[in-house]
Amino acid sequence: MGKINKTHGYNGTVVLVSDQTFDEDVDCLEEVFVMIDGLPVPFPVKAFDLLTDTSAHLQLEFVGNQNEARELVGCEVFSALAFNEQEPEAGLEQWIGYTVHDTQHGKIGIIQNMEDYKGNVVMQVMDGEKETLISLYPEMIASVDHHAGKLHITAPDGYF
Repeated sequence: MGKINKTHGYNGTVVLVSDQTFDEDVDCLEEVFVMIDGLPVPFPVKAFDLLTDTSAHLQLEFVGNQNEARELVGCEVFSALAFNEQEPEAGLEQWIGYTVHDTQHGKIGIIQNMEDYKGNVVMQVMDGEKETLISLYPEMIASVDHHAGKLHITAPDGYF
């Protein structure tokens, strides 16, 4: 979706800049994910006001002043809409049965279930009796081999 470029004002508003144009669905955003320390952190959206077709003022719940907003400058931002755009024809159930491989840890297991919790897609991955829950976001996907039923991910350091 984009990157937080700078703060705007004193109430915690930030300027979000994207390398792609925002589409018409962006005005109905209820939640975005901000990459903090390599992990996606969900934030409810208080206000999203387009400035141009590639920039906007973004105000997030729980970010109420300039100092809190300053901590987010430089962070990447994405939405569940961005995830859905990558695989528009596919529902979450299509991933069930795929084998998940991490670039550092190898085989993690087989996807047993996928749930969308208000835009936070979570995979239930089983390896024998061991269950791993993985919050999936677009930047984590390294590659997908639909023919072999494999999902290759690059998880942030410390995720496993």
